[in-house]
Parts: sequence; C-alpha cells; structure tokens
Amino acid sequence: MNTPSPDLFAGTAAYYARFRPGYPDEFLAQVVEHFGLDGTGRLLDLGCGTGQLTLPLAAHVVQAVGLDPDPAMLREASAAAARAGITNVRWLIGSDRDLDQLGDEIGALRVVTMGRSFHWMEHDATLRSLDRLVDADGGIVIVSDDERVWHGHSDWHAAIRQTIHRWLGPQRRAGSGSYEVQHAPFDETLAASPFSRVGHYSMTVSRSPSIDEIVGYLYSTSFCSPAVLGNRLADFEADLRLTLRQLSPSGILTESINVDAWLAKRG
Repeated sequence: MNTPSPDLFAGTAAYYARFRPGYPDEFLAQVVEHFGLDGTGRLLDLGCGTGQLTLPLAAHVVQAVGLDPDPAMLREASAAAARAGITNVRWLIGSDRDLDQLGDEIGALRVVTMGRSFHWMEHDATLRSLDRLVDADGGIVIVSDDERVWHGHSDWHAAIRQTIHRWLGPQRRAGSGSYEVQHAPFDETLAASPFSRVGHYSMTVSRSPSIDEIVGYLYSTSFCSPAVLGNRLADFEADLRLTLRQLSPSGILTESINVDAWLAKRG
C-alpha cells in the first residue's frame, strides 16, 4: 500500500459535491437493516468526502461524524447538511492515520462506513484502530463501485480513457503522484481482521449521465482534476466534449455500474 499524495483531491471538492453519484436507496436500506440502525447508535464515515454516505445515514443514528483530511470537502459536506436541515453531524479533519489520536473525540460507534475510500488506507492498521472504537455489536461497511472511466465497457468509457492518455500519458495519475495502490481482496483482509464475519452485498445501477455530468465527474477525480490538468484543461475538455458528442449526438450517455459492499461484524 503506497501513501497517497497530500494533494490527492486538491481543488476537486466543488465538483465532488455536485457530480459524484450518490449511493442507491436500496443499499442504504441494507446498511440500516444489517446494523439495526434505529436512531440510537453513532456512525463514523471515514474518508467522508462531501458526505454522500454521511448525510443519508445520519437520519438513522443519534450522531454521525464525518472524517476527511481535505478541509474543502468538509466545507462542502457541512453546506449540504445545512441545506438539508441535518443537524446531528460533526465534521472532523483527519484520516485513517489519525484514528487513535482522535479516538476520544470520535467516541464509541455502532457502525463505520468507508465509501470509495478504504483502498487509500493502511488496511490492517485501520481495522485495528476501528476495533478499539466500534461497539461490541457494531461493525463496518466498505463500499466500492465500478470506477466508470477505468472499468467501464461502453465505447464512451474507452473514448475517455484514450483522451486521458493523449493529454496525461498512459500512467494513471493520483494528484501529483501516480496510482499504485495495490491490496489484497477485501474479503481476505476482513477475514484476517477483528471484523471477520462478512456479508457481501452487490447490485447493478443503470445511469444516464450527460456529457456535462461526465466532465464534472472527471474534475472530481484524483486522476483528472483541474490541478492535474493544469494549463491543458481547456484543450482537454474541448477534445473530450467533441469526442463524446460524436459518440452520442444527444449528449446523453448510458452505463451500468456495479456497487459492491462488505458489511462486517466481529467473528
């Protein structure tokens, strides 16, 4: 596991808040049922970003805590909470590496969620730290959905990959670094952890994003953010829009995305 660059998502927060797809209601209902979230427990969303998991699940706990190392992400999350009238969320700056230090401030937890974030963390150390924070009958949720650019099978997914390669080269970027995150399958990691009783949840979601939404999504990523593109941004965007418009004159694209989650309790 490599250490992510500190500027991994620099300048992406506004795009992340607006263009990252939320999680399906069916999946959220599964989390609530699996962990018996009845409004009495507490939740930590680790690597919360702009609150895509924190905010919809806050209604099912007495308090939610969103933890993220990027202050801009937390500002967007806090603003979204205010707009929605959600008042039982605390936002803290930090990452998986700060869990032991922040343990007293975070407090005891019913459930910890990690959406599109666990692959950036030190897995074994994170799970050991969470073992000290999660209630005896609580657990954790790891969510991973298909990254539409790198795993998509449609012609327009391939066209995006080719456009990125033309402008940024063949090596996938990750902020000012490169993407070299490698890890064991989550099932294996969890089986060897304190949270070894694992349920796997999977569903397929169909979406019809517009070209505008795809451009905004790319600007929310660590590999194609405005900071990564720099002075190539305008030319990259013009090239991408032309390429996608040739594939879809209507400006609407279609895709099917797999959402996978590991819901784990102590063995």
